Amino acid sequence: MKKLSIIIPVYNEISTVEIIIKKLVKLKLYNESTKEIIIVDDSSTDGSSDVIKKYETEYDFIKAIYKDKNKGKGDSQKLAKKYVTGDYVIIQDADLEYEPDDINKLLKIAIEENKDFVIGHRQMKTSINHPYFYFRELAVNLLTFLMNILYKTSIIDCCCCYRLFDAKLWNAIEGKSDKFEYDFSIICQAIKKTKKIGQCPVYYKSRAYKDGKKCTWEVGIYAFKRIILDRF
Repeated sequence: MKKLSIIIPVYNEISTVEIIIKKLVKLKLYNESTKEIIIVDDSSTDGSSDVIKKYETEYDFIKAIYKDKNKGKGDSQKLAKKYVTGDYVIIQDADLEYEPDDINKLLKIAIEENKDFVIGHRQMKTSINHPYFYFRELAVNLLTFLMNILYKTSIIDCCCCYRLFDAKLWNAIEGKSDKFEYDFSIICQAIKKTKKIGQCPVYYKSRAYKDGKKCTWEVGIYAFKRIILDRF
């Protein structure tokens, strides 16, 4: 029986954090796998930590870490490494853009096909008419094309945040940033260390532009640099 470590970085997600925790608590994992949920609160100021404490007390498979200072999503993932005891690791954003039911798609591929790294590819659909979303899709396509050329891979969506790692691979990679850009760094390192890569489509519902926490053009530039620098 395999065990999955689910890491949830949280920063000011009071409107969604309880929903995501409830979904994960109820989730039955593929092949009767067990789970642990590791929540890292990045010094939230909106009451998210109070919600987390309630569930940490109620369920023994939930471990919560509360940071004294906001240091970024990458720092939260690095901190969570110390507490991972599973055979596989997945990052679950707390904003509900990704649907927890899809975790089983990635886990099934990892177990049945013996993959070290499984990455989703988003169905990039939104009814929101804002220029940001058109530029985002263009940036995703360009970055993915660059990665596939340099790393000789066939990744469909290098910017998808739903990624499942074999725990040994997860522990062997180190992201080069403490911020959101960390996500780009770890995929570069993962595909350099293993060719046992799987992919599958995942549900994706983009939050509204006004809700913030969108990737900026600075993040896109960093990702471009990171893809090149991590290759050589």
